[in-house]
Amino acid sequence: RATTWWSWTTSWTTSSRTTSSSRVARGRARAVWWRSAMTMSVVMMSGRRSTGGLRGGLATVVAPRAYSGASASSSTAPSSSALSSKDTVYASRFRLTREDAKTALRAWLRAETHRPFAARGVGESQEIAYTKTYVPYWVFDVEAEVSYVGGVDVRGELVKSYAPAETLRFDEKSSATQICASFQHRRDYVDALVPGRYVNFATSEDAWDVVRKDVLSKDAEAQPFTMKRSMALSLAAVRMRDAVRARATEALMKKHKNALGVSDVVIDFVTIKRRVRAVYHPVWRVDFAHGAVVNDETNKIIQQPRRAMICAVSGVVLSDDLVCTSKARAFAFGAVSLPAILIALAWPDAGLAALGQGAVAAGVAAAGAGVFARQYPQMMQDKIDAVRVREEDRAFNLAMRSPGNADWMDESVQRRRDDAEWRRWMETDKMTWDPVRRAEWAHNILDTQIYRFRERQELRHELDERAQQAEEAERRNAEKERKWGPDWQRDGPRQNAGRHPGYSRDIHGFYKTLRLEDKLGLATEEEIKAAFRVVAHETHPDKVTGDAAAKKRAAERFQLAQKAYKTLASKETRAAYDRK
Repeated sequence: RATTWWSWTTSWTTSSRTTSSSRVARGRARAVWWRSAMTMSVVMMSGRRSTGGLRGGLATVVAPRAYSGASASSSTAPSSSALSSKDTVYASRFRLTREDAKTALRAWLRAETHRPFAARGVGESQEIAYTKTYVPYWVFDVEAEVSYVGGVDVRGELVKSYAPAETLRFDEKSSATQICASFQHRRDYVDALVPGRYVNFATSEDAWDVVRKDVLSKDAEAQPFTMKRSMALSLAAVRMRDAVRARATEALMKKHKNALGVSDVVIDFVTIKRRVRAVYHPVWRVDFAHGAVVNDETNKIIQQPRRAMICAVSGVVLSDDLVCTSKARAFAFGAVSLPAILIALAWPDAGLAALGQGAVAAGVAAAGAGVFARQYPQMMQDKIDAVRVREEDRAFNLAMRSPGNADWMDESVQRRRDDAEWRRWMETDKMTWDPVRRAEWAHNILDTQIYRFRERQELRHELDERAQQAEEAERRNAEKERKWGPDWQRDGPRQNAGRHPGYSRDIHGFYKTLRLEDKLGLATEEEIKAAFRVVAHETHPDKVTGDAAAKKRAAERFQLAQKAYKTLASKETRAAYDRK
């Protein structure tokens, strides 16, 4: 803490010394230092009162209990990870004990006939590991204005159908607004949980005392908020747009009586207002083993480790669907061997041959059923991924910048591409989830989307500037035509087919020196004089602070500005310069 405090103090002193020539800069530096100092003091106070002398990650988890006068449901958030000191954190209580979690897992296994009767532990241990965990969530409350357009297939003819804008709200109980703030878990697991439904944000009921006791006694694990709310908001927007897209598809199908299908639904989603809350949701993390897999390091067949999550409030079990290979083999063996047994009983003379053939066939069928049972979950996942990949390719093609694509500047089309990228991040190779790589991948996606958005904004600004320049040039031409008649261009400077607008190539960069490159050949005497005054004031050696080298560079720029002004100030010399 003392080191951090000293670094902030040193940074303020350095910034004040380097910006001593500007009162505004000194004021900003002083404000930054004072705000940092106040934040540091709050962090030190909250840490001293909440951690109770603990250190490390545990202190980060327990820190939300800030002041003795705080309400039961809210508290000052820890200063580390993605939480800030102003965040309000809520939590739900564990309603399921360890025995209840075991019962829920057994009931889930017995709910389907193709699942195994029981599961076993990972490695040599036969005991399944149950870990009491508090999973962090960002819960949003969003109100947005939504409109959409899509292509409807009406008896083989594609009809473009629109819908008027409407206002929708996705509150804290909506499944689309619950975003897990940790990269440790698969998104299909944590997205199925809805912690906002079990937290009463309006009352003072709270579970922070229980959370604190569980973490301090090492009876539970509380995972930190490693995902920033900006990324969580992007993921929530993806889920909200998907919900609107499903609703739009249904509405367009009802709108057209003979509709056969809907494609290329583009959503215009404008957020009106939003609110975010930090929530810890209790779950039982279950580690067990089922099936066999080849270890890449030892090249040996080992039990395949698996993970499930059990909601400690509702008792919902989240896991990949399991197919018992023993049941599959037994069913295939019985289905093939039973006819052979019946034939042997009906015709005793051919019974031995029938039993032998039936045994061979039953063995082959059992082996094939075992292979099919192991491959069936992956086959079903590949089928789902094929549909998703086709939708992703379609979204990428519509949003790709190409000469014949005029829709790539549409933000709704680009948002569809962003949604496809996030779905690819959530679904690709999710059975081998690596938290570190997923976090890096997510940050790369977010950075790329921000870069593309800024690139489109800059291009729009550039197009607007070009349109304004064209309008200004048209206005000037109309004014000259009104003043000197329709033949005013015959006696004026010849138009040059250069790469710059106007009548000048600016071969020596005089217009650029005076920052008039957007008015090449069109700048008036007043504009040239005003531009020279600004540049001369900035580059005059007496106005520049610094060492001798800085003053020398300023003198060179000042002399170049004088030369440019001397050439462009006179009509004759400017006309000769523009004709070069």
